[in-house]
This record gives sequence, C-alpha cells and structure tokens, in this order.
Amino acid sequence: LHLKMASELPAVHERVLNERIDALRADLEAKIAAVETSGIENARDMDIAWLVTCGALVFFMQAGFAMLEAGIVHPKNVTNILFKNMIDASIAAICFWLLGYGFAYGDDKGGFIGGSNFACDEIYNNAGGSDSSDGWEGWFFQWAFTGACATIVAGSVAERTRLEAYFVYSIVLTTFIYPVVVHWGWGYGWLSAWGAYPDSDGVARPIFRRNEESNGMIDFAGSGVVHMVGGFSG
Repeated sequence: LHLKMASELPAVHERVLNERIDALRADLEAKIAAVETSGIENARDMDIAWLVTCGALVFFMQAGFAMLEAGIVHPKNVTNILFKNMIDASIAAICFWLLGYGFAYGDDKGGFIGGSNFACDEIYNNAGGSDSSDGWEGWFFQWAFTGACATIVAGSVAERTRLEAYFVYSIVLTTFIYPVVVHWGWGYGWLSAWGAYPDSDGVARPIFRRNEESNGMIDFAGSGVVHMVGGFSG
C-alpha cells in the first residue's frame, strides 16, 4: 500500500500543479482583458477631453473678434457689435443643433448635403467606451467653428447693417450655407477626401476621375471651410 501511494504521489503533485497553473493563467488573462478594456475607455475619455478643450479654445476666437471689432467701430456702436457677437454664438447653437449638424454630417445625399440627425436625434454620449466619434463632444467642437464663421462677417459689415438683417443673415449662414460647405469638405461631400462617390471596390474617390488618381480636399485648420466661407459671406 505504501509503495502504491508513493508511486501515485508524483502524479497527484503534477495534477495539482497543473490546476494551479490553469487557475493562474485564467486569472492573468482576465486581468489583461480588464486592463485592455480600461485602456480603451481611458483613451476614449482622453479623446473627449481633448476635443472639448480644443472646442473651448476655438470658441475663444469670439473674444478675439469682440476685441478687434470693438476697436474698429465708433465708440457709440461698441455695445451693438458686442451684442452681435453674443447673438452669433446663441443663434449658431440653436440653428446648428436643429438643422445644421444634420446637413453637415448626416447621411450623404448625392455628395451635396447631409440628410439625417436633425435636432441631434441620432447623437449619443458614448463616454462608456464606444469607438465612434459622433457624440456630443463632436457637436460642441463643430458648433464652436460655426459660431466663429458667423462672427467673421460681423466685422466686415460693422456699422453698415440693421440688427434685424444681421440676425437673418446669421440664421441662414449657420443653418444652411456653412453646414453645406462643411459637408463638402469635412463630411462625405463631393470635395471631401473621404468621398461621397466610391469606386467599384468601395474605395472613396471623390473628385472627377473616381479612380486611384483622384484626390479629395483636406482642410485641416478650416482655412477654406470656415474662414473662406466667412470671408465670402462678408
């Protein structure tokens, strides 16, 4: 009996050792998976924080416009021009939320305009870890540019427009004109490097030839989409 037990002892030790190794491996894999999930969520949170910070910096352009325009108009018109700047941001927020964001980034309609996500009915706050970027932070960032584009015109028409007429202009620009240009360049419009017209393989070939030689317009800093539109409008 003692000899039989002695002969089985190494096998028992090996089985126990294997069970412990398997348990440690499973625990390690679970911890690695948790770290990876946490890393994805942290990266997403950092992206959101960065986008909100950049949007706030873009919005500070309003302060720059206000100081510039207050310095170039007659002192009696300073209050008027500052009021226009404030109204630009307010009107842009309402109009861009209601229609503009859908025209800019909604489902493409023939490469000209977006046609969905009006009143941000398809937007969501994906701070829980989704890899999509179409959250409220994206709307905030784009709204800051919308307000900046509208305010560019305030300086060019300063002291030469009635307040009511300027409100009408601001509504039209932030609702339709600017969002359509955004769709062309930054969305999936005909000028975009992401393209509205894919080739037979599904690859976006946006401009003219629709082959490997086609190239889209990439406007990183908004020099065309934001400043050119504001300048032409003025």
